[in-house]
Amino acid sequence: MSESLSTNEIFAEVHNNLQQLMLESDIPILAKFVTPHCPSCKTLAPVLQQLVTDFAGKIILVTIDMTEYPDLTIELGVRSAPTVMLIKGEEILERIPGLKPKKFYAEAIKRAI
Repeated sequence: MSESLSTNEIFAEVHNNLQQLMLESDIPILAKFVTPHCPSCKTLAPVLQQLVTDFAGKIILVTIDMTEYPDLTIELGVRSAPTVMLIKGEEILERIPGLKPKKFYAEAIKRAI
């Protein structure tokens, strides 16, 4: 029988996992903030997945649904979907709102690694 988690427990789990990843990872985190009905988010997904493949072992991709984790979204200052953040350690290196060309994200990743 599975246990149900309250919204606060789910938020704490995602928040703690992201915080732990930020503290423990030696490589940059590419955090993608999306919403379920965002066409630009759907367009962005394969672009970022290709970049993760291109930069294999040099970047971690994390997707955060803004509707499921609004407190985390607010805490990190994300106001629109899609937004991509490059995080290394506890520092936010880049904040990229909206949909941009693949080259734009690739250059940001190169600066971060």
